[in-house]
Parts: sequence; structure tokens; C-alpha cells
Amino acid sequence: MTKKNKKIGLALSGGAVLGIAHLGAIKVLEENNICFDYIAGTSAGSLVGAFLAAGYTSDQLFQMARSLSWDDIGKITLPKMGLLSSKSLEKFIDEELGRIDIQSLPISFAAVGVDLSSGTQVVFKNGPVSEAVRASCAIPGIFTPLIRDKQVLVDGGVLNVLPTDVVREMGADYIISVKLRPSISPGNPPNNIIQVLINSFMMAWGQIAEHAPSGDVTITPDLSGLNPHDFDQAEELYLRGRLAALKSIKQIKKDLQPGGAIKKIFNLFKPS
Repeated sequence: MTKKNKKIGLALSGGAVLGIAHLGAIKVLEENNICFDYIAGTSAGSLVGAFLAAGYTSDQLFQMARSLSWDDIGKITLPKMGLLSSKSLEKFIDEELGRIDIQSLPISFAAVGVDLSSGTQVVFKNGPVSEAVRASCAIPGIFTPLIRDKQVLVDGGVLNVLPTDVVREMGADYIISVKLRPSISPGNPPNNIIQVLINSFMMAWGQIAEHAPSGDVTITPDLSGLNPHDFDQAEELYLRGRLAALKSIKQIKKDLQPGGAIKKIFNLFKPS
């Protein structure tokens, strides 16, 4: 992919299984030779973002997603702090990437988590990639937290669903964000405790996502009729992400032309 003059950032929101939609959106960006200097993700967005930062393509990640199940990323455990052990996700990432440090990734990356001990956001910019993503994806009640010293680290979506602010702080001049706004599928009601908890958490996330700060361009896939816990929806989620990105790609390419963003700002003040 060719580099542009601007430092480009990518912000990826959470959304559990809905995160597969990120891959369809990213595929469109890849097809248009848009690459990233900085990537930040929350929850499922951190998982996708980590692999992108490690050099994986959307095609490689989609092939991986199509074969995933909940058994691959969480094992049933004694429900002291969560129903599923988040250690399984850490192991999965280590098997794919090796025990790599965030600062060793080819592209600058950050994952967003929340410390339940202090009630504050934690941005992982160093340390093992697998631990950072494990914490960022630890949906409270479903996955066990990552315990680090006195910190109890869980899903970043508790405070920051779409980390555009983190990407900006990393140094991005221009931010493309992919916002997943979860919806509940009336035709596919939850039928176990994990699905009940995921649906409940995603409903709350949907409200937070409505007010999340946008990027310079925000891609928002239509996720109506889809649910956040069914991996069998992979093909449809990928397509929804792709269609949403195709609607935004013209504006993105225009903005990334020399002087494009400046012209965009100037046009806001142009007499109608």
C-alpha cells in the first residue's frame, strides 16, 4: 500500500462477534491503497487491530473468523469473576502471533481496557499484545478479568467504545473510524446465560456508541437483524462492513489528497 502525507489512524469499536464487520470495511480500504500509521481498538476492535498491526490482511483475518467459535476464545470456568476464562483468548493470540510486545508490532497499536479497581481507562501501549487484547475483550460477567498487580482489567467498552481520542493522542492527523452499533435480532432471541449477558451489554454499548466521538470519517455498518453472539453470521457481517465502507471511500480518498482535509474545513465556512 502507498503512504500518504498525512499520518492516518484507524479506530475500531467493540461489538463482540459483530467485530467481523470491521474486516469487510478494512478490505475496501486495502483495495484503495489506504494504510495506517496508528491503530487503536476496543474489545473486538482491539483483536482485529492487533492482527492488522502485526501485518495480517483482512482476507487472512476473515478466513480465521469463519472458523472461530466461542470455544476457541473462552473456556468455561468456575464463575467467581466470569463464566469463561479469558486466558483462552490470550493463548489463542500467542499461538498466532507469538509472545510479541506491542512496541514490536510493525504498526503503532493501542488497546483500550478499564480498571475496575480505580474506575479509569487503561490504554495498553506496551507489554504483551495478548494480555492487552485479553483485557480489552473481557466483557464483564462473561470473561474473567486480567488481574495485574492491583488492577482488575476488563473490556474497554465500559468507558470508551470507539477510541478515536486514543488514535488522535498517538499522533494521527486523519482518523478513519469503524463504529459498530449493536442491534438485537427479534428473530434470534438469546437462549443461554452467555447470550443474555452479551445482548444486555451490547444494548448498553449501543447507547454509548451513539455519542462516541467520530473520526474524520466514520464508517457505520448497518447491523440490523444481526446479533452479537453468532459466528455463523460471518459472511453477512463482512458484507455489511464492506457496503458501509464503499459509501465512505470516495470521501476518504478526497480527504487524503494533498490539501484535501484543509479544503474540507474551508468548505464548512463557504457561503451557501
